[in-house]
Amino acid sequence: MSDDYVHSILDELGTVLDSDKREAAISYFRSIAPRADEISTWSMETLEFILCGANFGTITCPSCGGAFAADCWNDRMDSDVSEAGFTLTRRAMPCCGAEFTLHDLAYEWPQGFAPSGVRAMNPNIGKLSDEQRARFESIIGCRVRVIYEHL
Repeated sequence: MSDDYVHSILDELGTVLDSDKREAAISYFRSIAPRADEISTWSMETLEFILCGANFGTITCPSCGGAFAADCWNDRMDSDVSEAGFTLTRRAMPCCGAEFTLHDLAYEWPQGFAPSGVRAMNPNIGKLSDEQRARFESIIGCRVRVIYEHL
């Protein structure tokens, strides 16, 4: 059997959810996904990569739209991580030379890096509406990136 997760991560990497924002985000997620198997928040000391699982598609340059090869992306992921987590070093893109971090890349199904976030397991709600995303941003106090993970 497969599982689906909806992650709402902080798109501003220096931001961490405090306890009041965590509780408010969980409460809001429960109101829009009452049939979810589980709703929780998480917080780490380091930046974690939140992936979309089987939804993984193409990766492109945010500047020129050029394709970013999977083997190049894997190499950058390997070189960007250490025991202290991901550093998200800005590097030149092979297509146009513009500099971006791994977080900045355009992922066909959104993915990203964050030190904390809120997630729902099997929420049974489909994609979040623009209004729902805006409500999460209001609760959390910064832009969010919504990631749809399928396992």
